[in-house]
Amino acid sequence: MRTEQTHFWFRARRSMVLELIRRFCPEPVETLADIGCGSGYSLTHLKARGKNLLGVDRLVCLSPHMKTLAPEARLIAGDVQELPLADNSVDMMTSLDVLEHVDDHKMLRELSRTLKPHAVLFITVPAIPWLWSNRDILAGHKRRYTKTALTQVLEQAGFSIKYINYHQFLLFPLVVVSRLFWKKKQCQAQEENPGKITNHVLLKISMVENWLAKRGIKFPWGSSLVVVAQKR
Repeated sequence: MRTEQTHFWFRARRSMVLELIRRFCPEPVETLADIGCGSGYSLTHLKARGKNLLGVDRLVCLSPHMKTLAPEARLIAGDVQELPLADNSVDMMTSLDVLEHVDDHKMLRELSRTLKPHAVLFITVPAIPWLWSNRDILAGHKRRYTKTALTQVLEQAGFSIKYINYHQFLLFPLVVVSRLFWKKKQCQAQEENPGKITNHVLLKISMVENWLAKRGIKFPWGSSLVVVAQKR
């Protein structure tokens, strides 16, 4: 969990998603669900965006630290492909780097089923299939996405795309080098646990990218994709 709190990649992704939520859902909703919530840490940053917070994950154990970090949230153990949520019951959803782990058609049908009509979904996934490496295998990924593939699977599930952009464009060269050498333990360690100064510098670069994206810049590539989709 400390990684989620301090690592530049998580912090930059969180900042980007929160900015998109403010843009596309400026008013707090009644029910907000984070699907594939993991430790539940993201919910601590979403508490101002929804009156009722839900976190769904197969590995949710309602451990004490999760209750402390997100005391307002209701954490539910469940499969993201068979959500334990009622039809048309959620006003807004986030699902950050989850879709690539499962049958994306099944999961998106479940998200569509449980979202209210015209509700908004915020999703991030790993991008660029040729970046596939041992890191993806160890992380349990089934695929990396192109813009076209992600758009297609979302539209098939009943969503319309409101926004799509690549993320981690400025640091993309470092990602490519990292993937080429990721079998080396030293490279793995540096990526997972960058030093304090390195982490700070990479965060600053990532936040500059977020600033550019906020001002309408569309990036031609990046190691991740972010999508804002609306249920039709």
